[in-house]
Amino acid sequence: MKIASPRAIRWIELNHKQLWARCLFSIHSKCDYVTNNIAETFNNSINHKKSLPVIELMDAIRQKIMEKMYVRRNLAAKLTGKVLPHIMKDMHTKSRGLHGYVIHKGCEMTVEIEGVHRDLTPWTHTVNLPARQCTCNKWQLAGIPCSHAINLICSYRNVDLADYVDNYYSVSKFQAAYVGYIEPIPDKTQWPHVDLGFKLWPPKLKRAAGRPRTRRIMGAEEGGSGASHKRKQCKRCGQFGHMQKTCNETDYDSDAPPAAPPKPKRKRVKKQKEAIEEQPASLLILMTPTATSMDSPGAVTRSRARALSFQAQEKDSTSPTNKNIKAKIRKKSKTHVST
Repeated sequence: MKIASPRAIRWIELNHKQLWARCLFSIHSKCDYVTNNIAETFNNSINHKKSLPVIELMDAIRQKIMEKMYVRRNLAAKLTGKVLPHIMKDMHTKSRGLHGYVIHKGCEMTVEIEGVHRDLTPWTHTVNLPARQCTCNKWQLAGIPCSHAINLICSYRNVDLADYVDNYYSVSKFQAAYVGYIEPIPDKTQWPHVDLGFKLWPPKLKRAAGRPRTRRIMGAEEGGSGASHKRKQCKRCGQFGHMQKTCNETDYDSDAPPAAPPKPKRKRVKKQKEAIEEQPASLLILMTPTATSMDSPGAVTRSRARALSFQAQEKDSTSPTNKNIKAKIRKKSKTHVST
């Protein structure tokens, strides 16, 4: 059996802490996570109204809840079917990518399902359709069939996935949740006056220096000051520093996408020296060491070759060898003309 690295174990502890904590709660609450996302969303919705007094703040919250219930009530009236549409969409998406599962049917509607993890370690789960249970516990916690149960349900004919979804996600429950409504109330000046017998004054506060802070302090796991905003997080394994298409980390989830193929090795190609173009016979001269040492792209061009040839002619005109060569050429030309 392959042993996970300390980095992988640390990632599992951080990312599955909420799931492990959820397993300790009752399965009657069909929610597969334990977070404060609802509180954070509500806190962000009233962010610009936190500076109001308590009475005005509560009245603004009442208006928001009244409008939200009206929108959800109209939405619930348009829904049809037994299960909410987004739940059915998620289950149909999971049913398309199932492969590599082996079903061993023992008795009616109770089977064993085998498969292999990404690291080639085998796994086996038992699914009981009448009891709506799977040994992976995802079906019991969320109320939605897991990938093992969906694979088994799809293997039978004339069986609907909606029949195995918990009543928590039914359309009737959604409509019943927003049947009630909040009565509109008039302005504060028309409210009945109540004599409490005392006057409650606000506490004495000293204004801090600078502009008041309106944004919430975010933690490092949310991308706050303790984390780098430019780091990329993989959607497959959850680690930072790479993306899903280049992820090769070991994933112990049977529903995770496959790992990325290894990158091909780059072949090192030796740079070939560019050949200098042949020049006319009139430009072929003996190059000096200083001229030949200038190995640059400019030496290949015609203009650079002419410049080097003129410099070499000026330097070599004073040399005794060139004088003798020129004298011999003149004698041959004179004799040729005389004949």
